Amino acid sequence: MSELAAYLGFLAIALATHALIGYTLGQFLFDRPWVGLVGALAADIDLLFPAMLEWPFVHRGITHTLLVGGVATAVVLARERRLGLAFGVGYASQLLIDTTTPKGVPHLYPFVETSFYVDLGTTGHSPGPTAAFWVICLGLLWYYDHLSIPDRLVR
Repeated sequence: MSELAAYLGFLAIALATHALIGYTLGQFLFDRPWVGLVGALAADIDLLFPAMLEWPFVHRGITHTLLVGGVATAVVLARERRLGLAFGVGYASQLLIDTTTPKGVPHLYPFVETSFYVDLGTTGHSPGPTAAFWVICLGLLWYYDHLSIPDRLVR
């Protein structure tokens, strides 16, 4: 497999994992699953930044900070409290998972330019934790009937 294909596969799984976790948190905490999903993917809007841009407008740059997450959450909070809380929890889940990767996250930028990394012996995007996130989230959604499985698949 080419490096590009491997990277795109990794990226698709990572984004889907963030989305599922945000959806699950949004559902269980605030009954706003889709807003949690959007919040969980919002920090990765930086993947769409043009490659010619430099720090902090790169992946894991300005959009992966508490400042931008807080401002984005405040904007959504101004619309409706539960929407804002679901968005904020989704956003926070994205930052927490990415903090477990070696690249880390610049949580305190622009005040501190250090990227923070928590070494758990594995990363949030490794196969084991990714599979665990999927099993836990899908299991919870299914068990509490927030995940509809078409009848044709249950038979």
